Amino acid sequence: MTNLKMGKHLGSAYSMSLPYPHIILDNFMSEDLAKQCYQAMTKYLHWGYDSMLGYEEHARNSQVNKFYTPWCDDNIQDIKENMPVVWKVLQYYNSPPFLKFLTQLTGIEGLIADPVFNGGGCHKISNGGRLEIHSDYDRHIDNGLYRRINLLLYVTPDWKEEWGGNLELWTLDPFVKHKSIPPLFNRAVIFNTTYDALHGHPIPLSCPEDVHRYSLALYYFTQDRPEHEKSNSKSATWHDTTNLI
Repeated sequence: MTNLKMGKHLGSAYSMSLPYPHIILDNFMSEDLAKQCYQAMTKYLHWGYDSMLGYEEHARNSQVNKFYTPWCDDNIQDIKENMPVVWKVLQYYNSPPFLKFLTQLTGIEGLIADPVFNGGGCHKISNGGRLEIHSDYDRHIDNGLYRRINLLLYVTPDWKEEWGGNLELWTLDPFVKHKSIPPLFNRAVIFNTTYDALHGHPIPLSCPEDVHRYSLALYYFTQDRPEHEKSNSKSATWHDTTNLI
């Protein structure tokens, strides 16, 4: 699916990227497989959304028109039964060979995949949707592992840049936007997750009503992390960009 030999060759580029370690990889997997994932996601019916889980109002306002799966243990079975090709891809990106690739790329040893895809799995953003700039939770809510890496893979074909939905990377101090990454088809973005690794897409999507921004989201963990990176949060930390965009 992915050229696992390229990890060690990209390590320097990854570690030196600003505003924090990250990399953008186009044509991340075979075009045909990426399209199969997209087609499966367009037919899928078992999406969850934030209000289902009783999030506080400020959190819901920070995630508008965002849907995801899985949202509970039973929902994992929905993916297996209704999107087997997507499940196969998710399992591949949780596999030992891929974890080795990530270690070579990021230099982070002892990476652990998340079999229940807490907060990850598949994401769907509809017209008007936005995701406020935030830093991700530091500790897994179930097992307490430290979250270290995000992988986002966009699978909507023919995405037009004027529709928006760019992944923005921000710095915490000063609080400014550093990079804007269009969610182009079969493009992966991999980045370190720390309390100051701010990201999101705060500008609402302006895509047609029948078009959605589909992506796969995988998160990777370790048993511990450097002390200066610890925040112990089990929920995202949101940052208001209302007056900045």
